[in-house]
Amino acid sequence: MAAPKITAVATTTPPWRYDQATVLRMSGYDDPRRMGFFNNSLIEARHLYMDPETFTPDESVDQLNARWQRGAVEIATAAVERVIERAGWERRDVDFLATTTCTGRVCPSIDAQVINALGLKPSIQRVHVGDTGCASAMVAMQQAHNHLRAFPEHRAVMVAVEICSAAYFLDDRLESAVAHAIFADGAGAIALGTEGSGPTLVEHRTIFRSEHLGAMGFEYPGGRPRVVLSKDVRRIGASMMTEMAEALMTSQGLKKDDIAHFVLHSAGRRVIEQVGRLMALEERQLAHSRHVLQHYGNMSSATVVFVLDDLLQKGEAVPGDWGLMIALGPGFAAEGALLRW
Repeated sequence: MAAPKITAVATTTPPWRYDQATVLRMSGYDDPRRMGFFNNSLIEARHLYMDPETFTPDESVDQLNARWQRGAVEIATAAVERVIERAGWERRDVDFLATTTCTGRVCPSIDAQVINALGLKPSIQRVHVGDTGCASAMVAMQQAHNHLRAFPEHRAVMVAVEICSAAYFLDDRLESAVAHAIFADGAGAIALGTEGSGPTLVEHRTIFRSEHLGAMGFEYPGGRPRVVLSKDVRRIGASMMTEMAEALMTSQGLKKDDIAHFVLHSAGRRVIEQVGRLMALEERQLAHSRHVLQHYGNMSSATVVFVLDDLLQKGEAVPGDWGLMIALGPGFAAEGALLRW
């Protein structure tokens, strides 16, 4: 049986791009510690689904939800349309759609919204993965992979979309300031099939460390989303990324020197640096993760798709290469895949 492959990757962002100094000014922080979160983040600019002509930082819960829905449907649909084109498919060719987000909710769910917007066929099968945080693109891709294992003649699309700018909470907590300093909006889509020249998904894995359940996630005071982001995330996350890499390599009898490409979630500057130290990676092996963080910020689940797209767009992978694709999420969880070109 032919193994599922990544046929194409596409990303989209909102039309509005804000430099880091502007977002800091909008957040209203004027103390050195909170300002330092912005200035030391490595981020130069981010896309946010916030029209500067109309945005005010006193949105109601209903206004937040409405903005999230507009933005999520708009950029998710654009990403799916673009990845179908890059794969060389027609819209009628898509048999399975997996969608994911953690920054908002809509019913009918985002998959139904995208199917409607693009006129995908009525017989399409779908699944929506919610509330699995920054790792959820990997979880949704796993569902597409499993579908293609059951139906190898099918073609599948996964799209991760996040409007993190609709999940801001202005209070005095340091973790809120960290969230405002790094998170951004974007959508990433992956087309998968059993034909084509893209990298094969050799294996998926999940690692849970439930003792860290409270380290990251959302809470909803008054119905408004507020990020939970422990300072321990950088340590836990880097350790779990390293553990995931070792598990995936060991399963195929590989060593670190056998891995040509590291597609690692751009969780933040310190997480990237810590992963680099723990895994003894060279700067060039972290370059794609750093590039995405610098120019796009942390777009939660969509981020790792941007890192993969950056790798593919630069044409560095050649047949025979191995790659690791890893993201982190609440739970606490590491989600990973082993790729082979």
